[in-house]
Amino acid sequence: MSREHGIPLKYKRRQRIAVLILIILIIVLAALVNVIVKAVLGVVQPVMADPGPCTVEYMKLMFNRYKNENFTTQNGLKFYHQDGELRSRVGIDVSYAQKEIDWKKVKEDGIDFAMIRLGFRGYESGWLNLDEYFHKNISGAQAAGIETGVYFYSQAISEKEAEEEADFVLEQIKNYKITYPVAYDWEVVSGNEARTDNISSETLNNCALAFCRKVEESGYKPVVYASLNLLRSQFDKYDIHIISEYDLWLAEYKDYPEYPYYFRMWQYTDEGKISGIDYPTDINVYFEINPSTH
Repeated sequence: MSREHGIPLKYKRRQRIAVLILIILIIVLAALVNVIVKAVLGVVQPVMADPGPCTVEYMKLMFNRYKNENFTTQNGLKFYHQDGELRSRVGIDVSYAQKEIDWKKVKEDGIDFAMIRLGFRGYESGWLNLDEYFHKNISGAQAAGIETGVYFYSQAISEKEAEEEADFVLEQIKNYKITYPVAYDWEVVSGNEARTDNISSETLNNCALAFCRKVEESGYKPVVYASLNLLRSQFDKYDIHIISEYDLWLAEYKDYPEYPYYFRMWQYTDEGKISGIDYPTDINVYFEINPSTH
């Protein structure tokens, strides 16, 4: 058995291990005490600090400041309060998929506004089409006292086509009172071959901007509709720094929105049950809050 200064080496090793463990415990304990003290004093730093509005020209990107505790839900409808005041409106978006709608019952169910699909571009043919229920839906909603906006399902592959879509929309809504946004709705076509399968992120962003600019020039409020996946790296399509020139209509189906940046509208479910509609319906929240001060 080896010895060092009369003490067996195995005991020396045990002493060193014990000292090392003691040091580790002291470090862990110190870190734990530090966290507890900061929590008690209320000085724990946020994981992601809010930098406030960006100052880069044409860039309105900022963190959203919606607080989960300010949301309430009643009969499947979500509301947002700030400083004790209601700061949101409840809406639905509909198309031919909802078939015949009793808009009077929709109004009585607490719906303030409706985003109505105006039409679409064929993902194979590229032809422009009017939603078969558009005129019936927008006329019915407005007659019932529901404010209206519209959206167009785009499959544009160039700025020229996006502008063509905007012209198509503007022609159809010229005789209606549009008080809510005109939305550019581009989505990935899954399960089928589409003319947009290989569209680049740059082209998609330019198409969205081209559509929105033409809509804005005609005096309407443009908005870009996008799912959480399109705004993340999963599909590598929308660049939020670019499209932040216009408001965002976010599709995220959760109890509370987790998307970190500002959005004007939130589509939180596609399984809503609304009186007067026999089929599942998308439900939305429209925030009536200044993004730089809320």
